[in-house]
This record gives sequence, structure tokens and C-alpha cells, in this order.
Amino acid sequence: MRKKVPYIEQMEHSECGLACLGMILGYYGFHITLPQLREEFGSSKKGTSLYDLIEMGKVFHLNGKAYKADPSLLREVSLPAIIFWEEKHYVVVEKIANNSITIVDPANGRRKVSSDEFKKSFSGYILTFNPNSNFTVRKKSRKLNFLITHILKQKKILTSIMLISLLLQGIGLIIPKFTQWITDNVILPNNKEYITTVGFGVLTLYLSHQLFSTLRVYMISRLQTLMDSSMMSDFISRLLNLHYSFFETRTSGDLIFRANSTVFIRQILSSRVISLVIDMILIIGYAAMMFYINWKLSLLVIFLCIIIITITLLSTQWIRRLSIQNLAAQTKTQSYLTEIIHGICDIKVLGAEKKVFDQWHNLFHNQLKVSQKQNFLSSSLETLSSGIQFITPLLLLWIGSYFVLQGKVTLGEVLGFTSLATSLMVPIASIGTTYSQFLLLGNYIQRLQDVVDSKTEKTDGLELENLSGKIELKNVSFKYDKFGKEIISSINLSINAGEKIAIVGQSGSGKSTLAKLILGLYSPTEGSITFDGKPIEELDLHHLRSQIGAVLQETRLFHGSILENIRLLNDQVPFEKVIEACKLADIHEEIIKQPMGYYTMISEGGSNFSGGQRQRLLLARALVNEPKILILDEATSALDNLSEIRVQQNLRRLDCTQIIIAHRLTTIVDADRIIVLKDGKIVEIGNHQELLKNKGFYYNLYTRKQKGDQNEEIAI
Repeated sequence: MRKKVPYIEQMEHSECGLACLGMILGYYGFHITLPQLREEFGSSKKGTSLYDLIEMGKVFHLNGKAYKADPSLLREVSLPAIIFWEEKHYVVVEKIANNSITIVDPANGRRKVSSDEFKKSFSGYILTFNPNSNFTVRKKSRKLNFLITHILKQKKILTSIMLISLLLQGIGLIIPKFTQWITDNVILPNNKEYITTVGFGVLTLYLSHQLFSTLRVYMISRLQTLMDSSMMSDFISRLLNLHYSFFETRTSGDLIFRANSTVFIRQILSSRVISLVIDMILIIGYAAMMFYINWKLSLLVIFLCIIIITITLLSTQWIRRLSIQNLAAQTKTQSYLTEIIHGICDIKVLGAEKKVFDQWHNLFHNQLKVSQKQNFLSSSLETLSSGIQFITPLLLLWIGSYFVLQGKVTLGEVLGFTSLATSLMVPIASIGTTYSQFLLLGNYIQRLQDVVDSKTEKTDGLELENLSGKIELKNVSFKYDKFGKEIISSINLSINAGEKIAIVGQSGSGKSTLAKLILGLYSPTEGSITFDGKPIEELDLHHLRSQIGAVLQETRLFHGSILENIRLLNDQVPFEKVIEACKLADIHEEIIKQPMGYYTMISEGGSNFSGGQRQRLLLARALVNEPKILILDEATSALDNLSEIRVQQNLRRLDCTQIIIAHRLTTIVDADRIIVLKDGKIVEIGNHQELLKNKGFYYNLYTRKQKGDQNEEIAI
């Protein structure tokens, strides 16, 4: 039997190449997860080239070869192979048959496509890999620590639920024997003196069953609440501590969907795991009692059970494939809906409502199609299982009546056996359902593992209590992925405490990236960044950033009051400090004119305030904690000239290190030093007058603007 390519799902649009490489490595025996590949090579925002994939393969001792060819070449090369698909995507070709090709798509799972569909989507490039003599294998690691930890946290209540469940099933085991005893000792002998005893027994069984059932329902509800709280809290805490780069390549809709998937996981863990253990015990108990009564009838029941189990196992492949496709379709639909909501202003301005709706409808329709297939398969399996459960007692009564007439068994034994067999079918069917849900669980866990296995920021490092504001960058370079272009290249810069530094340069020169490197949002690929002589990788980033104020281009306001936004959930900040920060940001007078002053509510993203007001509120937030370092990236670009002049005058009074990225001359001319960037490199350093004397790159920008308006942008 041909070995299958292990499926690895891509977690964002630009890493299909990484996922395909991971699948090829897994096929040859070296199992690696997507977070591990991301850790090794980085995560490109713009995807991976064929050359990059070949170079990545070399790291793991795979020899890669790329071909520009038509699809017929695939019959001549070794499979599996990576191909370019629909001019924008990578998939793995696993198998070629006469009229179909099996592909493993990192976005949609394994599927067969017709030759015509393949020719239509194939984009002309084939990439093959073969292990060389240095290639090693590595076993697949099943990282379930995240789930196991949460299960073990609730081991006491889990044990209690299991014991109560066993008692309930014990009551269920009594009923068939009780039925047999009533039939043979009360009904057939017409023994009226036992009627009261029977009634008392029925009442006892009922009350016991109700008591234990109610207690079990309460404890399961309690368990679900505890697991919800534990899993979601740990997931969100982990998510918040991931590196900033993790969020740059993922949509908010996708991450929300993953967070909500913890509910599905909890449902399975809190009910199905216990059910599986109980079901196994019941099957053994029921089977033993049945063979004790009549082994011939027992063989018939076992045969019917094997049919149910076989049907479930044979459907595994379709269940897994459809669940992967359904999850992918749901993620795309939810992500696009989130984009619609965030971009509703642009959609209306462009008059694109109809086009956007059509796009959403197509995604939603595809989701419904996959969901319908999955539901139909599940319903068909349940129907087959229900049919066998329905016919089982009828068959037993038919064959059992023959044995009764032959005098081989009593009527009570047949009725008791039928009751046992009917009860046996319930856990058998339940195990089939549990197995199907465990297959779904694997897909949800994989999405959580992408978060759980990703590297977090350092939060247990050295805390600099009295940061002076001195920053030093030594030979700092940065690129998003191992084989990508350097965004920042060999930067050497020493910033003194209290110094005001301006960073200028053309768009794409690396200004914002440099600011994010200083903030620790990115990690240098080469070189080091130090604060007061301490390397940033040794510091507690949370504590470091608590002493830095920053307004980046991505900084935003949250839904809440003005006061809450400036304090940013830190109620320890005195109201007087908030007012002082707002005065420095030249926004205080406008706030007190609002209907509820500082308690006026801000819409999501600050849509009920002007662009200039939003920027000044964000600036007030950056200033409220009296930062030792202030980083502003186009923080005043939306302000009118008079407002900006007042803000700049206020900022000059601050006793802190300032790093200003701006385009307007009025913002940068008074800086102690101006750093001029070009293509990620420092090309000039000096104050305004020194740079003009040099008549270099800065001089050309300045003189060009002098011919126009000084308040226009210096870097276009």
C-alpha cells in the first residue's frame, strides 16, 4: 500500500510553501510542525519562492529540483512533488491515476481532481525533493500537553463524574436481570404476592437513577464551566504574549474562530472522554452477561456490532477530509466578514456593497456545500447505525422464540437477553460517534497548537527599574524570513538619554521597522539592541515597555470611555496625571467640551472622533505614564499646523529620550540629530544645519520642499 503524505494545514495565506515542505519532510520520515518550520525560517509576509523552498530543503538534507513544464511531466518525476497552483498557491501532488490526480492542499486538505481541472489550475512549475545520504528521520511528536494540563487540573471532578456514571450504568445492568426475574418468577407463575416487592424495586431503581443523573448533570455542567474558564484564559493569555509578527500575517476573524474552538474541544473532553471509558466498561459487562445467558445469540449480536464499527472505520477518510474543508471554509467566511465590518467605510465610499456581498455569498455558499456533505455523511452513518439497532431486538425475539419453543431457554432469559443486547448497541454506537468527534477534535487541536507552540515574548527577564533612556544599536539587521530581503541593514546607532532623534527617509526605507525593533516587537536577525547597556533579549519586555510611550501607525483607540482609553485599563493612574497628559497632547480643552467630558464613550477605532483628535488622544495615552523613552511614528500627521506647533512646544519640555518619525519639516528641524535612512541603511547623521551643509540626500529633500511648503511631507 502506497504511503500517504501527512497533512499539514497552513495557518495563514503566505505559508502554503512552508506547509507543503513540512508534508514532504513528513512523507520521508522527518516529522516537523508548522511552528517549528516558522521558527527555523521565519514567516514571510509575501510568500515563498521555489528557490526559497529548495534552499529550505537543503537544511534538512533534501535535494530539490524545479521544473517549468506541462502536467505530463508529473508522470515521470518522483512523487510526492510540490506544484504551483492557480498562479498563487502551492499544493502537493500525492498520486496520479488514469483519470484523476490526488493533491494535498494545505488550505483545503486532501482531495481528488479530474485531469481537466488539474490542467486548468496547474501553473507550470513542479518541485521535486529526494533525501540525500545525510537525511535523518524523526518520529511524529504528539504535543497534547496543553489539553492534558487542563484535564489533570480537573481530575477530582472527573473521577467523581466517572464513579457516578458507573453507578448509573450499574443500575442499567440490573434492569435486564430484573426483567428476567419478573417474567420467570412473577408473571409466568402468576405469583401475585411479589407485586408489591416489584413495585418497591421499580421505585427504588427510579429514584436512584434520578438522583445520580441529576448529580451527574450538575457535575458535568460544573466541569464544563471550569474547563471553559481554564482553557480560554490560558489560550488568550498565551495569545497576548506571542510575538507581534504572529499577528501581522493572520486575520482577526481567523484568531477569533480559533479562540471559539476551545468550546468545541471542551465539549468533547468533558463528556466524550468519560463516555468512552464508561462505554468500554459497559461493552465488556454487557458482553459477559450475554455470553453467560446464550453464546449463540451473543455471536449474532457481536456480528452486528462489528458491522457498525466497520462502517465507522471505513468512513474515517471522508470524515477527516470534510472536517478539514469545513473548518477552512468557516475560517475564510468569518475572516472575510470581519474584513467587511472593519472596512465598511471604504466599501460604501466605493459603492462596492453588491460586489462585497457577492464575494461573501460565494464563500458562505461554499461553506454550506461542505457542511451539507459533512452533515449528510454523519446522518447516513447514524441512520445505518440506528437501523441495525432497530433490527437487533426483532432478530433476537425471532430467533429467541425458536429457542424458547425448543425448550433451550426460558422466555425471561430471551427478554433479558434482548434488553442486554439493546443496551449493548448504545455504547457501540456511542463509540462510533465519539471516534468521529475525535477526528474533528484533531483538526481543532491543530489550530490551537499553532498558538500554543509558537514562541512567546520574554517576560521573565531582567527588570530595569530606573531606565535612563540610553539606547544602542550595534550592527542591527532585520528581515522577515531567512531567505528574504533585508529591511534593516547593519545599523549602528547610539542614542543618549534625553536626546531627541528624528528618523527620516523615503517610504519603505525602514523607519517604522526600526521603531518596532527598538520596542522589541521585532527581533534583529543580526546584531544587538541594548537599553542602559543591557541586551534587550535579557530584559522583561513587558516591564521595559511600561517605561516607553509609543504611538505607531497601527496604534488604535478601543471601545470605552476617553478616560479608560488613556489609562488603558490601568486604574492606578491618577486622574490628575490623565489631565496633564491631555494638556501636553493639546486635547484637554476639547475633551471637557464633550457631553460627558472624560467619560465620553469612544466608538471602536475612534470613529466618532476626527483624525487629529484620535492622534492626540493616542499621544496622551503614550505620555500618561511619564515615559523615559517616547517613540512617535507619524503621530501628528493628521494635525493642523497650529495644533502641531502647540504639541511640539509641549514635547520639548519633556525630560525623556524622543525618537520621532515624521515627514513634516516643522517636526524634525529642532531634533538633536536627524537619522537619514535609505533602503534600510543609515546614509547620513547630523542636526539640521550640519546635514544642509553636507548637501547630501537630506539637503536634496529639504531644498525640494523649500520650493514648495515647509509643512509638506519631507519623504514621499
